[in-house]
Amino acid sequence: MKIDLNMNPKKQKFKGEFSRSLLPNSIKYYQSQGIRLNGTGAWRDAICPFHPDKKPSLRINVERGAYRCMSCGARGGDVLAFHMHLYSLSFVEACKALGAWRIDDGK
Repeated sequence: MKIDLNMNPKKQKFKGEFSRSLLPNSIKYYQSQGIRLNGTGAWRDAICPFHPDKKPSLRINVERGAYRCMSCGARGGDVLAFHMHLYSLSFVEACKALGAWRIDDGK
């Protein structure tokens, strides 16, 4: 049996493009998701929504939106990654939900 390695399944095409400048402010985003940020400075503590947590184990960088849980290991580089992880969304779905998907309609 011969397998053709050049066969590519059809990829879904999306109209539009991602615009990082349209992502929401990190602090406002996390607060809108019910995440209470404790502390001051760039890295803040919070209760992790990805596992049962009683003490703040989630560290959030409010300047970049990056996050890392010191207990369960959840991590990502920005609010987009957090939104994708929290709601099990694809990249494009999360971009659209956060208003960071720009559609050029030719106007």
